[in-house]
Amino acid sequence: MKKILSLFGCTILSMNTQVNADLAQVTDQQLSDYTAAGLGFAIENFVLNSDSAVLKVTGINNAAGTEVPINWSELYIMGEGSQKGTVTTPTSIGSYLNPWAVRSVLGSADWDGNPATHHSGDYAAIGNDIALLEFATAQYDSSIQNTKQYVQSCIMAYDPSCVTKTSLRRAGMDIGSKFELLLPGGSDYLDIDMMGVFVDGSSLRLWSRAENGAPSELLGQLNINFFAKQIDIGVCQSVCNESLSTLKISNLFLDLNIGYGEIQPLVLNATSDGNFELELRKPNPGPQGVNQNNSNSMIAFYNDYYSNVPKSNVYIGNVQVGNNTVGEQSIRDLSIQYMKFTSQDL
Repeated sequence: MKKILSLFGCTILSMNTQVNADLAQVTDQQLSDYTAAGLGFAIENFVLNSDSAVLKVTGINNAAGTEVPINWSELYIMGEGSQKGTVTTPTSIGSYLNPWAVRSVLGSADWDGNPATHHSGDYAAIGNDIALLEFATAQYDSSIQNTKQYVQSCIMAYDPSCVTKTSLRRAGMDIGSKFELLLPGGSDYLDIDMMGVFVDGSSLRLWSRAENGAPSELLGQLNINFFAKQIDIGVCQSVCNESLSTLKISNLFLDLNIGYGEIQPLVLNATSDGNFELELRKPNPGPQGVNQNNSNSMIAFYNDYYSNVPKSNVYIGNVQVGNNTVGEQSIRDLSIQYMKFTSQDL
């Protein structure tokens, strides 16, 4: 591999304002008391380019039991405007003022307090006696740089200030990969290029709580904000004819919220045969101390749940294959009652 990674600037930022010369052991409770303590990082002027290197993937068989070798011949992460990785364009992951972060934070829900305050704060669906670990991409308060706010006002709708907002927004990332499937009858190609990608405002939160002496489970909440100005997916034989065989998706926005604190956590588990299991369980009134035998209390709980659970949204500006277009598509205010994924051996 000629060049697998070029880093022109890499900065590790401490999000704690105090720096001590000596390290001392602290308990989980003590660690959780340090609000926003953690590690932030930013990588500026960053380029990832595999050039002409080829990674061969083996061990995958088709339905007939014949091995299908795969050549992974392209991988790049560059700045917006790289022309599908052909023009070396640096990008940034986070920034000095808006780094990606790994931190320990404390839940903010006081289940024994005033119900009116149960939904205040970023961690209101998690009890204030729980310390959780959070992995978060860059966070922006500005309506110009906050991708979710920008997409909602300037892509999904149109605000008169959008011309100014667009001119002041930072550039996104270009990301692409190309795969060659070596089949008995010849090669098939899968070529994926994503232009103008933004992922700020995304997070993964993890925590655990023992219940009635039972072994604690790893619980989580996943929030994904993903926006790409354009995604091209080419599936073809030999050389791809972009005008005929490429699926073009314009302005794809994914606002996915999976899990709602302790009320509806995402459970991360493993099966006895070694497969991974992700389960989004049905809403649980237990953390709020709701009397589940009282129908009025349960009705109030579910009304409260539907009013406050974070909704998911999917927006596509246009889908085009050749001269055929689908136009604008959207799914709004989606909430998931139950979901379960289990990996399987091939």
